Amino acid sequence: MKSVLFACLAFLAAAPAHARPASCSLALADREVFAGDDCDFDSHDKDGSFQLTAPGGEFFVYVNMDAPGVAKGYWNGWGRGSHAHDPLGTLTRDKADPACWANDNARVCAR
Repeated sequence: MKSVLFACLAFLAAAPAHARPASCSLALADREVFAGDDCDFDSHDKDGSFQLTAPGGEFFVYVNMDAPGVAKGYWNGWGRGSHAHDPLGTLTRDKADPACWANDNARVCAR
């Protein structure tokens, strides 16, 4: 019985988190790619890495933590690819608006 319980707990711990609704945006070179209150937010790791999926699901972006306050960003591109293959570069957490990660070319926000 204990082995079944431990197997169930291990499965639940390994199961991916479910997306939750969020307000989010992605802008590139001051051009808004998407923004809205009905985005999906998926936490990917305990380190704070996450994925945002735009309203309608056409675009998505990954923010993968490298260190506290520093991340690499990737998105599925203007061609609406099925993979986040286009790099956004290194993003840093915005001190004035900690819901956002940005560099000189890209800005990703999730609330």
